[in-house]
Amino acid sequence: MCGRFYVPEKDIDDFAGLVNLIEKELLKKAGEFCPGDYSPVITPKPNYEPIHTSDDAHDVHLVKWGFPSGTGKPIINARSETIHEKPLFKLPLATKRCLVPARGFFEWKDSETDKKRIKHYISYFDASMMYLAGLYWFFKDKNGVNCPYFTIITTEANEEISKIHHRMPVIIQEGDKLKWLYEKQSEKVRELLKPMPSGLLLVETCSK
Repeated sequence: MCGRFYVPEKDIDDFAGLVNLIEKELLKKAGEFCPGDYSPVITPKPNYEPIHTSDDAHDVHLVKWGFPSGTGKPIINARSETIHEKPLFKLPLATKRCLVPARGFFEWKDSETDKKRIKHYISYFDASMMYLAGLYWFFKDKNGVNCPYFTIITTEANEEISKIHHRMPVIIQEGDKLKWLYEKQSEKVRELLKPMPSGLLLVETCSK
């Protein structure tokens, strides 16, 4: 699964310059982002058709993490294997895909010696930005106002992550960002919903 990710203050400052003043008021933190937090999210530009794979046109919005649910517990992850079948995710997968920028994400593993869980931080070796595959949708809040929320898509863990957890977020590589945001053919979109190849991620044990 993906229950927490990391965006440092410098990146937050950069993204804050791209959102409107109203949304900027929602940005309260940098560092570790948890379910229920507002995070920068990259979305397609309305009515935009990229011509070249080098095009980088997109919008940045601040969106709350976790689709609302009847249980009161937000739905923070969507399984890639069933995402095209679930009513909650089927339409967002077709029309509302997004990228969640992060420098890394966290997973926990049960300790073999005590009940304490061991926290791990996963990033690229060079600490470059990674882009987690997400979906966003609009739901009515308690005041009846339509507000955007996002969820992060997960898949089976690759060799590195499987030693910690059986799931990991889908990471969209740099050359596939436009395809994830704009591709209309469902088959090509679903081709991207796979584990990151092994050997590209650094797994570190956190001291706290």
